[in-house]
Amino acid sequence: MQALRLVAGKTAKKRIESEGLTPSLIRMVVGASGGPKWLVLRGLDDFVLGQWLPQATQKIDLVGSSIGAWRMTIASHPEPRRMLNEFERAYFTFRKEDGSTPKAVSLASYRILEEVLGQTEREAILSNSNRNLNIVAVRCEGPTASESRFVEGAGLLAAASANAISRAALGRFFRRAVFYSGDTVACSPLWQDFARIDVKLRQSSVHDALMASGSIPFAVDPVVDIEGAPPGVYRDGGVIDYHFDVPWSYADGIVLYPHFYSHLTPGWFDKLRKNRRAGADVLDEQLILAPSDEFVAALPGGRIPDRKNFTELEDNERWAYWRTVIDESYRMAEEFAELLDKPDKLMSSLKLRRNDE
Repeated sequence: MQALRLVAGKTAKKRIESEGLTPSLIRMVVGASGGPKWLVLRGLDDFVLGQWLPQATQKIDLVGSSIGAWRMTIASHPEPRRMLNEFERAYFTFRKEDGSTPKAVSLASYRILEEVLGQTEREAILSNSNRNLNIVAVRCEGPTASESRFVEGAGLLAAASANAISRAALGRFFRRAVFYSGDTVACSPLWQDFARIDVKLRQSSVHDALMASGSIPFAVDPVVDIEGAPPGVYRDGGVIDYHFDVPWSYADGIVLYPHFYSHLTPGWFDKLRKNRRAGADVLDEQLILAPSDEFVAALPGGRIPDRKNFTELEDNERWAYWRTVIDESYRMAEEFAELLDKPDKLMSSLKLRRNDE
C-alpha cells in the first residue's frame, strides 16, 4: 500500500523535472488549518521540516493559519526537529477538562505556547533571516467582533450566508491579518481578494498572534488588541484561509505543501462546498504531499484525527489513538525520502492537478 500521494501543479512539475526536487528548489512552505489533523503529518514534518529543509541556504517563506501557523512557526526555528519533538510532547498534555470552556482552552493553549516557545525560542525564530514566518489570522468586523455571544453568533450566521452567495462577501465581516517576521508579507501583491492588515512580528506578540490564528469562534476565546496591530478582535485565520486560495508565484522554485488532503478548501465556510476548491491555476507552482486514501482507510476508524477527539474520547483513548496515527505517519516520510533518491520514480509518482478536481 502506498502511503503518500503527491499532487503537483503544471509549473511545479516542470521545475522538479528540470532541476530535481532538492531543498534549494523550495521557496515557500504552507500549513493549513485543521487542529489535530496535523498529527497525520507528524512523521512527514519530522523529515521534511526537521531534516530535509534545514539543508536549504536560501530564504524560504513559511505561511500558515491555525495549527498550520503553529507548525510553520516551529519550522522557522534554527532547530526545527528539536522543536517539533517539544511541541508533540506539550500537545499531549492537553486534557479533556482543558476543553471544558473557551476560556479553559485558551489558558491551556497559552500554557503550551509558553512551554514550547519561551522568550529564547521566539527570539531565535524572529532572528532567523533565512525564514520569513507569516502567521495568518483575521480581524473581526461588525457583529462578529461583539462581546455578546448572541450577537457574534448572528454575525457568523450572516457571514456564512453571505459566503454561500459569494466568497468575497466575507470581507464585510472579516479582514485578513498577517503577522510576518521578514521584510514583508510573503508574495505580498498576490493576496488580492480580501483587504489585509500587515503586522511586523515582535517577540512579545508571537503567542498572541498564534492564539488568534487558531481561535475558533465559540471554541476558543478571541484575542483582543494584539501588540503592534490595529486595535480589535482577532480570530482564526482559517475563516478566510482554511487551506489558502492564493496563487503563490516565484520566478523560480516551488511551493511545498505538506497537507492532510490532496485538495485545498479556500475558507472555513467552504468545507462542504466542493465547487469552491482551489483550481489548477492556484496550484500551478505547488507540490502537495498528502496521505493516500488507502493510508487513511487503514488508520483506526478509517480517519485522521480531528477536534471531535477532544470531546468524544477519554484522554487515554485519545492519546493511544494519536500515538498510532503518529507512528504510522512516518511511513509517508520514508516513502518521500525514497522518492528523493529515485528521480524517475518521483516523476512517475507525481499526479498533475487538473481544473476539474
